[in-house]
Amino acid sequence: MVWSATLIFIVQLACLSVFVVFAFFNYLYAFASLRKPNIPLTPHSGDEVAVVIVAYNEKFVLERTIRGCERLSYPNKFTVLADDSTDPDIIKQVREFAISRGCKKLLDHSLIQEISDESGRIRNEPIEIWESKEFVLFHRPSKDGFKAGCLKKLQAYLERRGTKYMYLLDADWKPQTDALERTLEVLEAQDDVAFVQTKRIAFPYGMNVFQKYVALSEEGCYFVDFEGRQVLGHPALFSGCCTLLRLSAVDHVGGFTPGHLTEDIDLTNRFWLSGWKGVYLGNVVNYGEVPFAHDHFRRQQERWCAGTARVLREYFWAIVQTKQLTIGSKLSALRQNAYYATPVLTGAVILFGMATVWWLAVGWNSYSVEYYLYLLSFVKFPFVIAICICLLSNLIQPFVMVVFKKQSYRDLFHFPMVLWYGWSVMLTYIMANVKGLFGTNLDWFRTPKFLRSQVGPLPSGSVTVRIVNLSVCATFMAFYFTEGWVFGWVDTWGLLLIPAFLIASMK
Repeated sequence: MVWSATLIFIVQLACLSVFVVFAFFNYLYAFASLRKPNIPLTPHSGDEVAVVIVAYNEKFVLERTIRGCERLSYPNKFTVLADDSTDPDIIKQVREFAISRGCKKLLDHSLIQEISDESGRIRNEPIEIWESKEFVLFHRPSKDGFKAGCLKKLQAYLERRGTKYMYLLDADWKPQTDALERTLEVLEAQDDVAFVQTKRIAFPYGMNVFQKYVALSEEGCYFVDFEGRQVLGHPALFSGCCTLLRLSAVDHVGGFTPGHLTEDIDLTNRFWLSGWKGVYLGNVVNYGEVPFAHDHFRRQQERWCAGTARVLREYFWAIVQTKQLTIGSKLSALRQNAYYATPVLTGAVILFGMATVWWLAVGWNSYSVEYYLYLLSFVKFPFVIAICICLLSNLIQPFVMVVFKKQSYRDLFHFPMVLWYGWSVMLTYIMANVKGLFGTNLDWFRTPKFLRSQVGPLPSGSVTVRIVNLSVCATFMAFYFTEGWVFGWVDTWGLLLIPAFLIASMK
């Protein structure tokens, strides 16, 4: 039956073509990042900037971050602690931060939070605001709507104050001292720029080994991917913090979406579709933390992946149809929205490959199998080369960062573990994509933030997660052993998948 062989062959080529597209952008931005971007500048206006720290039940890091914001050299600024804490001890702590900075509680205001109870009824509660000239505590009584819900309310407060710009930080990120001057010079140079995204890197000292692996992966985006986009003029991404935002642009596109798990890319999409653009300024650096433990990393990636899958579902056709973006920019934007979708295709390809091997074993010497092998013989060499190129594209960003940007050559020895740890959360990515694509209601997971001197025992993944990953690992081991015994093949995919799932089953 020729049709079965032809169908298998076509599906394999189609899947490989999708991976090639993603790999193309990885390599494109990697090579482009070796050039310097041309970014227009203008003397800044000196207008007031709100430096906003978003926090939820952060016990350890807030004082350090606040002090870092207060050391910013820009004179016309004030710091806002936008806090959703529910822990009474932490609420007391943030009030003490405000009182120690001369803040008085603001009683005469109309800002409220709508809170729904278990029966679905809505009640209104006032937002707690403490003010001084240089510091504001903005405390919501509930984390309803998550980070985006907090920012939606805060935006209304800042607009009433007449504040034009907001430099947004998560609770554990510290900007360089002249970050506001540098970003404002870029934002005000072009009227259609909605935000200026800056570089985020982990504190370089005292990281545990796992943090080293995560940092090598995440920082590659800022040193390479974002830089390459800026050089080529492709759409820039607002990545959630360490960003100067033009509040009039935020208001123009409808503000933050309360309850969204990835409010950053949701807002970015609306900027793109409305004709606004962003700028990535890689020579402004913010230092912060990456997850301390594998379980924190897995939960963080689940939230990011589910939220990104939701925006892919919501904005795919809007991006395809918009006239605000060129064809190249549309492809770049779609690649960003589908950034976490590739693990779903990868999982499907792995299952399809296993089914194909079973089909080859059962139908060996049959006409359909022989015809499939005949078709494959025409493209076998370029097929294998393309697979290797796609696989290596996962490491091109950290490679360019390590070799050409940081010149920290010893980090090259960490690359196998970086790859294995990245693939160790494949099942989490698949599950999160399904939830995001089908609109499943999800809660927001806070990645715990610690001072490195105060980190206690680190958590491991749930027993269920580890058992599932161990079962998958055992399945792969049995399959690759059987494949080698039946066909005499050495399947190099085992070197990638088996260690990755073994890590996930142990962590």
